[in-house]
Amino acid sequence: MFNKKIQTVGNITDFVRGGRPQVEVISTQEQIIMNQAKTAGGALAAATTLPLAIAPFAKVKIASAAGYGTAVPVNSATVAADTMFQNMLHAFDPLITLVQALAYPIAMVVVLGGALFIMIGNKDKGFSMMQSAGLGYVLVTLTPMILNILVEAMKSAV
Repeated sequence: MFNKKIQTVGNITDFVRGGRPQVEVISTQEQIIMNQAKTAGGALAAATTLPLAIAPFAKVKIASAAGYGTAVPVNSATVAADTMFQNMLHAFDPLITLVQALAYPIAMVVVLGGALFIMIGNKDKGFSMMQSAGLGYVLVTLTPMILNILVEAMKSAV
């Protein structure tokens, strides 16, 4: 019923090349242009990466008064203080993330408990639990944003 048909289409080298000719002939004029492009590309790469390579060694902050900036060199004590401040600011990030991750399941359990209180006839207690769970979840979710606003306000005050 089914006949086996085998068709040979070529070898693996032909498949890998994708049907293109194996060798491409380039004239000497094209080789000269390609070499010039490589040289120009190397110069462009050096010109763009040199400032990036020097940047960590030339730390400069902008001191701005009324929008006009002047370059002020930063000493190592200021850099160390900034690093310490950033480390202290983000030290509790894992704990905040954990509390935020646990807030939703805990709020859901409290809401379900409130629903059970409503089912057994204690409507005031049930609605109070649901309201408290919703308010608590919103506060836990928004607390990092409020703290970031306070930190930014304190930075601008100092």
